[in-house]
Amino acid sequence: MKVFTNLTKIFIFPVYYLIHKNLFFGLTHKIFIKNFNYKNFIFNLNLKNIPLASRSSFIFKTYEYNDRVLVEKHINHKNKCIIIGGGIGFIPTLAFHKSRNKILVFEINKIIINNLKKNLVQNNCKFVLFRNNLVFQRNPRTSNYYISKDFLSTSQYDNNGKIAKVDNIYSKKILDFKKFNTLIIDGEGVEEYYLNNLDKIKHIHYIIFELHNNFFDLKKVNSLFLKLKKNKFILVDKCFNSYFFKKIKLK
Repeated sequence: MKVFTNLTKIFIFPVYYLIHKNLFFGLTHKIFIKNFNYKNFIFNLNLKNIPLASRSSFIFKTYEYNDRVLVEKHINHKNKCIIIGGGIGFIPTLAFHKSRNKILVFEINKIIINNLKKNLVQNNCKFVLFRNNLVFQRNPRTSNYYISKDFLSTSQYDNNGKIAKVDNIYSKKILDFKKFNTLIIDGEGVEEYYLNNLDKIKHIHYIIFELHNNFFDLKKVNSLFLKLKKNKFILVDKCFNSYFFKKIKLK
């Protein structure tokens, strides 16, 4: 296993990043393609803060690859999804069309919210979109986050841009919140908050999340996995640093 992991780092990762973040292909996309097309879905990219290198991921379909693989493989009609981090609407769109159930989408970045809504509408999603930070306590009423030059890196936890505020929304104030059984998290470090509060969302039975290396070292990852285990979740599948956990039913 260790040999395979080392070979992956040596051979696969360099090739992945060569196409995933490539200035030439990024410029090609910006000039000639502009949108992100995936299967029958079209995503507008009317955003100024997309680095050229990141645009190559839209050509080679490596954008959100890890989460996409898990969503397409495991989400079905049984899942009613809460999605933390809407982005351009890619993962929310896939989650809706795999489940055909209304989705709740939370996005804190005010710069991308209109583009996100447009993409969800044009891809025929049934959704409720919150420009809020989902929390499990009444106070504080607002949270800080950092607007990065790269919209992919906007985060509450990485001080890499201009500071901004977002209104928090208390989960108990959301209509039918407990009817949703699936949590998909792509929030650039916010995963820790939600996984540490599993006792407050006992109606969640399925979780997909990504742990970015710049936020989570091995010690933190092990701690979060232990928290999941204590809350009766088992690891079902993974794709690189994205994971799909399912709550086991006690007999």
